[in-house]
Amino acid sequence: MTAAPPPTRLRSGHASETAHLTARARAADAVVEPGRRLLGDTYAHLFVTVAPPADSAEALERLTRLDRAHGGFLAEILLRQRYFEDLVALAVDAGVRQVLLLGAGYDTTALRLTAAEGVRFFEVDHPATQAVKLRTLAGAGLRTDHVTPVPLDFTTGAPLGDTLAAHGFDGTAPCVVGWLGVTYFLPGTACRATFGDLAAAVAPGSLLLFDYLDRSVVDGTSRYGGALEMARQVAVQGEPYVNGLTPDTAAALARAAGFEPLERLRVPDLVRRYGGERPYCCDDDFMGLVAARREGEGRDD
Repeated sequence: MTAAPPPTRLRSGHASETAHLTARARAADAVVEPGRRLLGDTYAHLFVTVAPPADSAEALERLTRLDRAHGGFLAEILLRQRYFEDLVALAVDAGVRQVLLLGAGYDTTALRLTAAEGVRFFEVDHPATQAVKLRTLAGAGLRTDHVTPVPLDFTTGAPLGDTLAAHGFDGTAPCVVGWLGVTYFLPGTACRATFGDLAAAVAPGSLLLFDYLDRSVVDGTSRYGGALEMARQVAVQGEPYVNGLTPDTAAALARAAGFEPLERLRVPDLVRRYGGERPYCCDDDFMGLVAARREGEGRDD
């Protein structure tokens, strides 16, 4: 008999604390002066329990203090989103009308990218976190009729394709998939299974962006002390990192499922591309992104 997964915060019915921490970073960044702002998520403050900074100076003080303790995470959290939104914009310009977010957390892409008519967002996440998000958006009176919430716990083995189809997702039309901040919280078997289920659920030509955490952070051998301290903190919060990859194994996982890697970036690449002349975040190199395209008609088993 397979051993039951260890208890986690989400399995106990609580919303994700790491989703809240991500929202706090985004909310603080939105207060930074425009010339040094990394993302500018003007809705993130809705999801935080700590008041956002009063001005740019306070925001930069908070963010740089966090960055000194956990260098690299701010760049990943904020700049992976910049890359994803560029990917979505290009796809929408090319006629794609479906955006799929796996592990959506408190992502606000659907609230901010509203220029294209007919684009539908499907936000898949754990029911506990999703319930908090839906209550928050309803309380703020925000328009979300173009967003379809899809409650799903990735660790249960529930079929992703069937779940999406039941919520109106068109598996015959290309889409853009953002799978950010998730793979390192999933056991390896669940991660591989989700890659395969996703490949079976989306049409050829669909684009996927996912991020990963280096295996050295998960096994405790990383030379980056801030990464190891963050690993300790999320474990204490009940959301431990359990799945580490390398650039090669991350690309191989995508390819085995039927996604051909198009571009691979590390945190230093993101900072160079999006950080501006004076980035306030450092570029400790223990996380990465893979952008890939769904190929062919079938999937490799």
